[in-house]
Amino acid sequence: MNPQKNQGAEDSPLLRDLQAEVSSESAPMLQFMLRHAGTIASIVVLFVLVLAGTGIWRWYSTSKNDEARQSLARIVLQTSGPAQVKELAALAEKAPSDVRFSAYLALGQSAMSNGDNATAADAFAKAAKASDGPLALVAGMNEAGAMLKAGKYADALAHLQKLQAALPGEVTAPQLKQMMAEAAVAAGQTEQAARIYLALSREAQGLNSEYFHARATTLAPKIVEEEAAQAAAPAAPDGAGEKSSGKAQ
Repeated sequence: MNPQKNQGAEDSPLLRDLQAEVSSESAPMLQFMLRHAGTIASIVVLFVLVLAGTGIWRWYSTSKNDEARQSLARIVLQTSGPAQVKELAALAEKAPSDVRFSAYLALGQSAMSNGDNATAADAFAKAAKASDGPLALVAGMNEAGAMLKAGKYADALAHLQKLQAALPGEVTAPQLKQMMAEAAVAAGQTEQAARIYLALSREAQGLNSEYFHARATTLAPKIVEEEAAQAAAPAAPDGAGEKSSGKAQ
C-alpha cells in the first residue's frame, strides 16, 4: 500500500485546489494558517463576541437613558410638592450619567419652589459637577440663587466670585456679574456692588448701560464720582515724569 497515495486520498478536494493555486512564496503562510486554524477561529469568534457585547451594552445604556428620561418626565408632570422632591431625589441618585444633570437640575428647581433651599443648593451643586461649560455655570448660578433665598448672602457672593474667577478671559457673562452685584448689595457690600455695575455699564450699550450706571450711582455715588474724575483726568505724556525729575536735579 502506498502511504503517499492514502494520504492524498484523505485530503479534501478544496484543500488540494487551494494548495495547488498558492504560489511557493505564499506556501509558508498557508501552512501557518492551516496549522493554527483552531486558534485563528477562536480569535475570530472572540472578536465577534466583543462586537456583540459592545452592541448589547450600547443598547442597554440607551435603554437605561430612555427609561430615566421617561421617569423624569413623569415625575415632573404628574407629581408636585414634597412628594415630587422626594421622587426626584431618588431618581437623581441612581440616574445614568447622561441624565444625571437634568435630574439634579429638576430636583433643585422643585426643591426651591417648595421652599427647601438647602436641598435646592445641594442639588444644583451636584448638577454643576455632573456637567461642564455653560451648563455647569447655569447650575452654579442657580446654586447661588438658592443660597440667596436662604439668606446666605455672603456665601452666595463668595460662590459667584469663584464662578467668575473660573471663567475664561474672553467670556464676559453679564448675567453672572449682575447677580454678583445684587449678592454684594444683599451682603452689605454696596461699594463693591457699585464697582461691578460701573464695569457692566462700560461693557453694555444703550439703555442697559444707562441702567447699570444709574444703579451704581444709587448704591455709591462717591464711587461713581471718583471713577468719573479718574476718567476725565488727562494722562501724563510719555517722559513727563523723567523731565520733571531732571529739572529737580
